[in-house]
Amino acid sequence: MIFTFTFEVKPDRDAIIPPFTSKLSRSIFLDFSPTYSKFIEAEEPYKPFRITVLKDGNTPVYSKGNGVVTLTGGKIYNFSVTTTLQKVVEEVVRTTSIDKEIFNAKFHVELVNMEMKEELGLEDSRLYKVFFNTPTLLQPPRPKFKRKENRFILFPYVPSFFYSLSSHWNKFMNEKIVGVTGSKTLYYFREVDYNIHPVTTYYGKTPTRGFIGWVLFELRAKRNSKIRENVRKLLDYANYFGVGKSRSIGFGEVKVLKIE
Repeated sequence: MIFTFTFEVKPDRDAIIPPFTSKLSRSIFLDFSPTYSKFIEAEEPYKPFRITVLKDGNTPVYSKGNGVVTLTGGKIYNFSVTTTLQKVVEEVVRTTSIDKEIFNAKFHVELVNMEMKEELGLEDSRLYKVFFNTPTLLQPPRPKFKRKENRFILFPYVPSFFYSLSSHWNKFMNEKIVGVTGSKTLYYFREVDYNIHPVTTYYGKTPTRGFIGWVLFELRAKRNSKIRENVRKLLDYANYFGVGKSRSIGFGEVKVLKIE
């Protein structure tokens, strides 16, 4: 089961916050879920949470570069949290609103929506469009060597895309998905069109370079085949947990839509 919470956030005055605004989202959510605090510094590569950046309507709010972000006093922003943990649901529904002072402002925060998702899988289609809404940090599988330097690719290479999704899925879902990361998928899930460009943002003092934009894919696997079913499940899963490194703190947020 996947649970998604949506919160509205209203600052009482203009507020200057860090360039990647999920720092505020995460600080706020700590007041709703004590369980979340146990996962903040965990070194596990995958976490049962995804917390988005702040949004102005549907538009992600973050700075491209190392500039700060200024929120407008009295304006309503929003963010969402996705988790697989039932205990977190029980915590959140006990505290539906808070007032929090941080970054020299007071923020009124309300839980405005909660959704549950049990069955995953986008509706079958020939074409799917994937929107990469925040910087996506997609990594190829790491070789076994001592250097721990990150290597991010600046285009959603299909095997790496599905490696990231299936690795996260297999950590938290009961049904395991295999067979979607090899060369076969390159032929069954093809780029048709794209508008992708690199972008740099800062989380703390660290510059991080990923990509944003969109890619239109064609799914060519046979109807009713297992690989077609698994691709549709993972594309839907991406809508809830994103893709790539640091998805738990708002990087790699995607929206996948079927195209008629």
